Amino acid sequence: MEIRQIKYFLAVVDSGSVSRAAGRLFVAQSALSKQISDLEVDLDVQLLHRTRSGVFPTESGKVFYENGKAILKQIGDAREAVHFSSEAIVGNVVIGVPQSASAALALPLINAVQAQLPNVSLHINEELTGNLLEQLWQGRVDLAVFTSNIKLEGFSFTPIAHEDFYLVMPARGPKSKTCEEGDVSLEEALSGQLMLSGLQHSHCIRSIVEETVLKLGMQMPSLFAEINSVHILKIAVEAGQGNTILPLALVHQEVMQGRLKAKRIDPNQISRTLGICMSNKIPTTNAKRAVFNLITQLVGTLSESGKWPSLRTKHLTDARL
Repeated sequence: MEIRQIKYFLAVVDSGSVSRAAGRLFVAQSALSKQISDLEVDLDVQLLHRTRSGVFPTESGKVFYENGKAILKQIGDAREAVHFSSEAIVGNVVIGVPQSASAALALPLINAVQAQLPNVSLHINEELTGNLLEQLWQGRVDLAVFTSNIKLEGFSFTPIAHEDFYLVMPARGPKSKTCEEGDVSLEEALSGQLMLSGLQHSHCIRSIVEETVLKLGMQMPSLFAEINSVHILKIAVEAGQGNTILPLALVHQEVMQGRLKAKRIDPNQISRTLGICMSNKIPTTNAKRAVFNLITQLVGTLSESGKWPSLRTKHLTDARL
């Protein structure tokens, strides 16, 4: 297997056509087709479905496509590592951020990297947690912000903050005990018509809720709906379809606008620990290390300023690589 074969295959999949990929790569179409065929022979699998309207990957091709992207990324990191001094902070860093943290972290992180790490090219992948886990395993993501309940063999987890959960309700609705001042209990939060993410993407919120309910000897209610989109989930709550449980940062704007109500769930019963997850096997570059340290510093600043509401960072944000 040659590196160029991997590059050619990725280009064909991205283009959806051998002829278009050949044009992008400035390679003869016949030569490109032969390289792809040689790759299929070497792997002993069919990678592409070839049709009159174009090509698309087989199931094996989809797997190889994701692994191929990870391979080329690591090769790129290795090239950068040997072309600059051991002290230089240069290179590409891919950060994976789940939907439940991206609203508060993504834009401040982009601004901070531009200001403090001008030679670092930052890429942010906002994904459902299930998708991020796969990308992290494949090496396509350098660092990922996850919660402590996700256990990954071969990866380190560095806690950076605690975050409280909130019961999110329609702004206009029938009066109940949950509308009174103060925190609500987890029992009260579960008593209404509840909507959460599906099991496949439940790691950062729903899994924590269910694990806590089990630990406290409570009963998890039947869900009214499973919705794997924060945007749709908020729309459904605002429309009066039910309640949900989210960190306050995800609904802060809607609460301030009077579109939603949010009440903190007793943090002595439930909260989550956010941290940075990274591989113990893939070399850590100066750029990755610098972004790691910047995230921990930034999270503390956002918490202290109130720009990431409900976050608590005391004794956790002094971690550095």
